Amino acid sequence: MKKLIGIFTIFALLTGCTSQKMMSIYQTEGVEIGQNSSGIDILKKYSTSRPITILRSSLSLCIAQELDNSPVVLTNENYYGSHWWSYYNMNNHQSITVSGGDTIKLVEGNNVVANAVTDYQYYSKYFVSYTLTTTRNKNGIHYLFSNIKQAQQYTGSSINDGFENIKTIERDHPDLVIEALNKDVDKIQECLVRQ
Repeated sequence: MKKLIGIFTIFALLTGCTSQKMMSIYQTEGVEIGQNSSGIDILKKYSTSRPITILRSSLSLCIAQELDNSPVVLTNENYYGSHWWSYYNMNNHQSITVSGGDTIKLVEGNNVVANAVTDYQYYSKYFVSYTLTTTRNKNGIHYLFSNIKQAQQYTGSSINDGFENIKTIERDHPDLVIEALNKDVDKIQECLVRQ
């Protein structure tokens, strides 16, 4: 009986570690799902439109002011082992710096293309990199996020592989990624109407 309980406990722990698809992300307006080279569903693009009546600042200026494409440092030190274990510090760690660069890539007519990095917190800090294409029209601004990838800042004993595609599984937090992208849109929108 003890062996059966032990086997059941191990099975429960192993199945608890697997992550299920986040079905709500498939119904999120503006989300486009693609597949990586292994055929796994990933967050491919996200688009949203926001109305704007009065522009007090230029779109390219607000994007340059509000978005950031600075280099980020990713490491395997200072890691929360899990939701259940306490914080610990890895003495032997490796760090990688992922280069940033200019935020604004192109300004052409009513279109602005930019590269940026944002972040969100879920027990550890995650960075989200993306390319943003904005198009201004008479009714508002259309925001298209592509090349969306994320990286965990601290990975503990695991090697930090840097930015990777965002799978549609709960463990990759695609909902929090969309939330972080929307916060960047909010910052740009607020800048546009600011005096």
